[in-house]
Amino acid sequence: MDRRDIKVAVYTTQQRDIRVIGIVLTHIKSANYSFTVVPPGAAEIDVALVDANDPHMLLQLTQAMHSRPQLQVLHLVKELGQAGKRTELASYQLMMQLLPTLEGLVAQAATPGATPAPVKAPEKIISVLPKKLRALVVDDSQTVRTQLANVMNRIGMACDIADGARAALMQLSSRHYDLIYVDVMMPDMDGYSLTREIKRDRKNKAPVIILTSQSSPFDRARGALAGCDIFLTKPVGMKQFYAATTKALRKSLAVDDLSEWIQDPCVVAPPAHV
Repeated sequence: MDRRDIKVAVYTTQQRDIRVIGIVLTHIKSANYSFTVVPPGAAEIDVALVDANDPHMLLQLTQAMHSRPQLQVLHLVKELGQAGKRTELASYQLMMQLLPTLEGLVAQAATPGATPAPVKAPEKIISVLPKKLRALVVDDSQTVRTQLANVMNRIGMACDIADGARAALMQLSSRHYDLIYVDVMMPDMDGYSLTREIKRDRKNKAPVIILTSQSSPFDRARGALAGCDIFLTKPVGMKQFYAATTKALRKSLAVDDLSEWIQDPCVVAPPAHV
């Protein structure tokens, strides 16, 4: 059975909420619907998510509803009960309850007068995100690639490797990655240039961690200008490497507890250097 395409517009300036909504609607698979995020000004909108605490966003939605009186609305609130009898979700509920709430809204619209079914959240957040996160390691040294692949295995992430920038760009064009580690000194393209290429692709949301033996303020500035999320200087202690990995993933996935996907290698093995 073909899934019905539902267009969702998000009326909020809260970047964390925008990230979470994007993650859920990108990774999740609904049995009956295909949810697509569209701009608030789009010609076709089926459901609107609006920040109930932002008067400007509420005004935009009110204006949009003049031409779409049947538009289904989900209010994003700080505290439950804030939206009265209207359908609402608190920010902390988005990861777990956004999908079933959207499904309930769409089903209710298709059956006028029906009482919406109670929202049942998935038992675990792992049902929304991939069961195993995947990293791409880009380094022209086979020794370093092997070391990092072993480290990623101990952390609990799947890992692909690329021996240079061009090979990395080819892999990025055909596969999704949750995190990318990039060396600076490579023969075909340096790590700063590769990072800029990665960040130029708006479809790619994976954070980039630069790993290099170059440690001057100038090098760090070049990394920041290229758009890298974290700059690490070799040799990197296992504790520091794991801390950088978790920091990057928490920010990009908007998830605080990563214990479902990765584990601290220092707990299950003696500290090492990469």
